[in-house]
Amino acid sequence: MNAKKNVIVSDDSLIKRVVKSPRFLLYSILVHVVFVAVIVMSLEWKTKPKPVPHVIQATVMDESKIKVEIEKLRLADEKKKKLAEAQQKKLDDAKKASKREEQRLADLKKKREAERRKLKAEEKKRKSEENKRKTAEKQRKAEEKKRLDAKKQRVAEEKRIKAQKQAQLDKLKAEEAALEKKMAREEAQRIRDAEARKKQQELERVRKEEARIRQQQMAEEQRRLDAAREREYQSIVDKHVEIIRQKVARNWLRPAGSVAGLVCTVKVRIIPGGDVLDARIIKSSGNAVFDRSVETAVLKASPLPLPADRALFDRFRELKFVFDPED
Repeated sequence: MNAKKNVIVSDDSLIKRVVKSPRFLLYSILVHVVFVAVIVMSLEWKTKPKPVPHVIQATVMDESKIKVEIEKLRLADEKKKKLAEAQQKKLDDAKKASKREEQRLADLKKKREAERRKLKAEEKKRKSEENKRKTAEKQRKAEEKKRLDAKKQRVAEEKRIKAQKQAQLDKLKAEEAALEKKMAREEAQRIRDAEARKKQQELERVRKEEARIRQQQMAEEQRRLDAAREREYQSIVDKHVEIIRQKVARNWLRPAGSVAGLVCTVKVRIIPGGDVLDARIIKSSGNAVFDRSVETAVLKASPLPLPADRALFDRFRELKFVFDPED
């Protein structure tokens, strides 16, 4: 009875093992085969008694073989299980490597996108600076043309005035010559006093005319003096502009990494006393960092040195000069 219970329990256990692992089915079959063989051998012992030692030896040999076979199956199962685990580990490692590669590609894509946006922004900034430079160059050419036109007009006016004066002098000489001839013709017909009085009157008129001409000449001389004074004022302005540029250069700090040969034109607004309202680059050097350093240097150099003559201040309200650190 106990044997049957043990068999039933063993069978239930085998069924559960088979459900969990198909490989265990083979182990279960082998056990059942051994069990059936033992029962058959027991029946044979009842019908044909055999020597006990021989039966014990046969039973031991069968159980030993079964254990060996079961051990081989177990080892084979463990080997397959380890192989499956190794393959699973390789698969997991491959998945991890694939995820790392996907992450690396995603990071690389983000980096390239950031670089593309950066290059686009730099190109936009470069075009803006190029447009500013072209606008400043166009303005400079327009001012240069205006200055040349004014110079041509001034030269033409001077020639016209000179020709007019020469014509007046020629006319005066012709009138004097005619008057002298007339006086010579009338000298024989008038008495000496009348001729002397007339002559005196004519001479007086000539003196007045000469005085008028001298006044015109003095006015022309005054204009020449004004022009000379203007040149002198301009010379003073140029000297103070150079002094201002030197002061700005002393307050300028070369930006790290800037190349030599950079030059820009800066426009400065100044109030009486030399204080700087603002400084702005009107002709870029092509290097934004260099341009900002020049604007900073102008502000640091405030107040700027101005001429003692306050009449010249209007020439410094908006001052433009070229900043060349190598000059």
